Amino acid sequence: MQTREDFIWKMGGQQGEGIESGGEILARVLAARGYSLFSQRLFASRIKGGHTTFALRIASKKIGTIGEAVDNLIALDQETINLHAHEMRAGGVIIADAKFKPQADILPDGVTLLALPITDTAKECGSLQMKNIVALGMSVAFLGFPRENFVQAIAARFATKTQEVIAANVRAFQEGARLVDEQKEHFVSPGTLPEPPEADLVFMMGNEAIALGALAAGARFMASYPITPASEIMEYMISAVDRVDGAVVQTEDELAACMMALGANYAGVRAFTATSGPGLSLMAETISLASIAEIPLVIIDVMRAGPSTGMPTKIEQSDILAAIHSAHGDRCKIVIAPTSMDECFYVTAEAFNLAEIYQCPVIVLADLQQGLNKQSIPALDIERVRIDRGELRTEGLPELTRPDYFERFAVTESGISPRTIPGVPNGMFLSTGLEHDLIGKPAEAAYMRIDQMDKRLRKLSTVTERVEPFQADTPYEEADILLVGINSTGGAIEEATEVLRAEGIRANHVQLRLIEPFPTEALRKEVAKAKKVLIVEHNATAQLASIFTQHLPEFAPYESLLRYDGLTIVGSAVAARVREVL
Repeated sequence: MQTREDFIWKMGGQQGEGIESGGEILARVLAARGYSLFSQRLFASRIKGGHTTFALRIASKKIGTIGEAVDNLIALDQETINLHAHEMRAGGVIIADAKFKPQADILPDGVTLLALPITDTAKECGSLQMKNIVALGMSVAFLGFPRENFVQAIAARFATKTQEVIAANVRAFQEGARLVDEQKEHFVSPGTLPEPPEADLVFMMGNEAIALGALAAGARFMASYPITPASEIMEYMISAVDRVDGAVVQTEDELAACMMALGANYAGVRAFTATSGPGLSLMAETISLASIAEIPLVIIDVMRAGPSTGMPTKIEQSDILAAIHSAHGDRCKIVIAPTSMDECFYVTAEAFNLAEIYQCPVIVLADLQQGLNKQSIPALDIERVRIDRGELRTEGLPELTRPDYFERFAVTESGISPRTIPGVPNGMFLSTGLEHDLIGKPAEAAYMRIDQMDKRLRKLSTVTERVEPFQADTPYEEADILLVGINSTGGAIEEATEVLRAEGIRANHVQLRLIEPFPTEALRKEVAKAKKVLIVEHNATAQLASIFTQHLPEFAPYESLLRYDGLTIVGSAVAARVREVL
């Protein structure tokens, strides 16, 4: 039996058929055994019904993308076959519910279709709701994983139910496995995976990592309005915030959420909000207020496909320019993007430091693939999180006598003024959205405007010294090509880079972390090493490439690989585009 590098499993059907919960059981058992996993949920933007899939890539080594060729597709309806049969590898097996009389006329060569009684078996075991458990048993039998762990996981999953319910689900699993065992003469085994090395891994979604990063950074207040694909951040915070004596408020809209987070930060509490594109648009005025009033503010934007409501459950990276420009006037802000799933934790934690050090809004820009989908990542290391509150003064301020105020907006060489919060003795100052003098009193004198504006813009000059602006895999001083990506494209680019280097192509890779202020000088060194630059992004207008053109025009034009159909970029597409460019 051949040894494989990975398996890719997918189940499809209608929302509400338990597809995600079946996939979750499979993932949890394999995660506990130490396998590296990458999952992907694709679902319609509705409460119930509509086509949905849950895919899981299973490997013994680190992976950062969902991969491409499916080994085992579980089809609960014909639509799943119609939409996903072309994704199958030669030798792959589609297990379809016999109830809908699956049609096999569109199957690729070398793909086997097994029509098995998924619905009927679930009924015999006691409930139609157990179709996903029957299908799970079939999948485990096909992939060849030990079954005992799954029986235990099913029992744990339904531990709050009666013994009868647990027994019925275990039986459904075993019957599903038996049905595939009886068909083994009709398909070829997919092979085996090597036992995974011992590693301290956790299987989690980026939204959970973001919430944990905020908590680790000392955030104790969140105000938010539910929006796909960011809602799980608030849901996780609600489940955990009591343990740190914090609070979460679900507001009436995103404007209120952002203003409440701003107010909490003004009062001295580390606070934040989370949203997606439409909500970020509504927050623009508050972001501008935070900039001129120099109030720390962290906003998480988990990008989805726009414009407007767009495709709320599909991946896109089309908020890049919106995040940079989402405020009027010459605003001062930082935009930072996690380059991987585990960085959702570390980058979020650092965002709170940046917000307080530079006294400005910080937008953490993630994408739907990172936010909504689970992946195996190294166990999070809270010891790496350091809390730095910058120039915050809470005691020992010089005595003030009436009518003096604290010079909250003092002009300094660094551009960063000493900051205090309400209630600190001798720390009284004024704060509005108007241009102001040193104590915050509204002022429109030309010299004061210039001093304050220059001060606010000057303070960001050291951000690149505090933040690693990108993750670099650039071994070649004279590269044929430099691949540039953002957020979740990193996994596909890594796989493409490995293939290209094996072909003799000198490919360097940079995954951008700091977007605003743009790390022009650091990137110039990397861009100058390459004959060509290919920028990989999920949008139609090459937003990331346009930023490179703006800041590094001497290397333009930049090549692009764009995808904006709601599906993820894959390694083979990146490699193919590189070959075209070269």
